[in-house]
Amino acid sequence: MSVDDYLDLLNYAKAINDGQWQADIIESLKNLNTVSEEPKVQEESVIELWSQFDSINILIMKLFEKLRKNEESDEVLHWKEQLLELKLERSILSKKILNRYIRIR
Repeated sequence: MSVDDYLDLLNYAKAINDGQWQADIIESLKNLNTVSEEPKVQEESVIELWSQFDSINILIMKLFEKLRKNEESDEVLHWKEQLLELKLERSILSKKILNRYIRIR
């Protein structure tokens, strides 16, 4: 939950005069601030993920070029397997990047 969500709950807890719930929400807010990463650390992490993503894309492009130029090579099957592995890795990185962006916002 975001800080705004906790603040909305805190306002509601105050409106219904539930002191224990208010205290629990305030404690959750304190923990939320200590647990969350610094924005700079998150930004560096996202930059590293993007760097990995770009590297994978370069490898994929090189493999496609090899496949295009060497259609009769004995290595074609091996290159196709590498492509599938790289695409899977890129997909996993995409999800990590998306999760980072959601957490940053």
